[in-house]
Amino acid sequence: MDEPLMDREGTWEDVTADIPDFAKQKVRVIVFPVKDNAPVEVSPTEGLLTLEEIFASLNLNVPAEELAKIPADFTSQLDHYAYGTPKR
Repeated sequence: MDEPLMDREGTWEDVTADIPDFAKQKVRVIVFPVKDNAPVEVSPTEGLLTLEEIFASLNLNVPAEELAKIPADFTSQLDHYAYGTPKR
């Protein structure tokens, strides 16, 4: 049975006081920005890229002659190209 996730929130001093509770546990640390001792509102997606942006950046690194080799029916026949199934 998996152990439940432990959630700790507070200052670094508050959290480090609980270090013995984290023994042999995986720990993920998330640091929230603070200004004038008050949390700063941050969008959960701020700084993240959309899939479109990720794919666009990947295409920048692929030479045009290689992109030209992709069959026109690649997306509609993905199973054929990925797994060798007969074309539909």
